[in-house]
Amino acid sequence: MYLLLFLLLKMYTLSQVHAYPDGSIAPACDSMIPTHPSFLPQSTVAPYRVTANRTTYTPGDVIRVTLESVNSTEFEGFMLQARTSSGKRTVGYFMPGNASLVRLHDCFSTEKSTISHSAANELTRIEVMWVAPLTSALDNIMFCATFVKNYAEFWTMVNSQTILLSNSPAPAVNLLMMSFCILIALTGLSRASSLL
Repeated sequence: MYLLLFLLLKMYTLSQVHAYPDGSIAPACDSMIPTHPSFLPQSTVAPYRVTANRTTYTPGDVIRVTLESVNSTEFEGFMLQARTSSGKRTVGYFMPGNASLVRLHDCFSTEKSTISHSAANELTRIEVMWVAPLTSALDNIMFCATFVKNYAEFWTMVNSQTILLSNSPAPAVNLLMMSFCILIALTGLSRASSLL
């Protein structure tokens, strides 16, 4: 009986020690801090960066986000969200990529709003795709990441530059408007030719 109790306690302890090797990050949605007992985020400048291939966006845009080392320092885990400039909520969703490297999560009741590692791989760079929501009630955003170098060393809230919400309509809206104008012009021409 004592042996069984000891084994169960040992298994629980080991599961806590290894935290989120499979990328399951639900408890960290808000703070983005991994549950690594006795360890806090590093206060030094992170040896990693988050960049986006766009500086502005419109509803429905797809943005490529890159997480990478600045000096070849590998990371074995990460977590990434797009947050409004106030930092209070996530927006948009991530597209599924290589299932052997990434895993999607629902944070703040927003489907696929967070992406993380799916296993402990040693990486120096990874690219993921983010899709802006279609609603017009948006704000400037930034991509916020946690990088885990190892169990004891991790950096949280490593941010990209701010991605500005563009005032121009989405390309799909422009295309729809152009089609509508062409249709009106053709209808006008059709009426004019029938009068001749």
